[in-house]
Amino acid sequence: MNITKLLDANMVGKFMYLPSLMRMDVTVDDNITVINSGISSDMFNIVCRTKNKKAWEVVFKKFRQLKMPFAHWVGFDVDYPQCKADMEEAGFVCDEHESAMFVEIEKLSRDKKCEDLQIVLVNNEKKLEDFIRIYRELISHDSDQIEKFYSKAADHILNTRAALKLFVGYFQNQPVATSALFVNENSAGVWDVVTLSDFRRKGIGTDMTAYALLYAFDNFGYHIGVLTASEEGEPVYEKIGFQKLKDFYVFNVGTL
Repeated sequence: MNITKLLDANMVGKFMYLPSLMRMDVTVDDNITVINSGISSDMFNIVCRTKNKKAWEVVFKKFRQLKMPFAHWVGFDVDYPQCKADMEEAGFVCDEHESAMFVEIEKLSRDKKCEDLQIVLVNNEKKLEDFIRIYRELISHDSDQIEKFYSKAADHILNTRAALKLFVGYFQNQPVATSALFVNENSAGVWDVVTLSDFRRKGIGTDMTAYALLYAFDNFGYHIGVLTASEEGEPVYEKIGFQKLKDFYVFNVGTL
């Protein structure tokens, strides 16, 4: 089992899942994968799996013409070796460094770190509103775009057969944290793990991560969990059993 390939597939699957269902502009060809949501935010416009320089130059030109920001993720197994260096030579700045990690889910502890935290599946509009509210508070400069995207995706998120599951963590009945689970190709990916700043260092992020993956194990039988972690988050995930696979580099490109 090639866990790196499982992670790559889960990650790209998560990027494309809701935009594809919403019939947004999703392009997958032999050279590059592009998600253009039509929403002015680099959270929802993604470029990845880049096999040659010409491919990303063409895509970048298209986004420039559309005046749309986007994020270019570099580090997939299929990426050509010089991709990061070529982008930096062209003047683009790497804004984020993420570590790709995996864990055997059954080895995760079921003991909660934060006893006052209640984690629930987003299965109605009220809980989805709480999920959106947390993101709006954390990323205030993109708050309108966040609400636009998730509100438009509501029917797909709330579908009980959806491959994407969202969770909200409530601390003393107040929504304070989120996580998302995406399942495909023998792996369970946990994404969008965020906690409001006033509630950090309580183990809430750890609980949100473990809950999502144990949900995948208990309900769907998935054994491998994957995620990407910031430099700050990597040692936290290592403590609960995750192992590093490789690095990702994110170029958040504004309207050029």
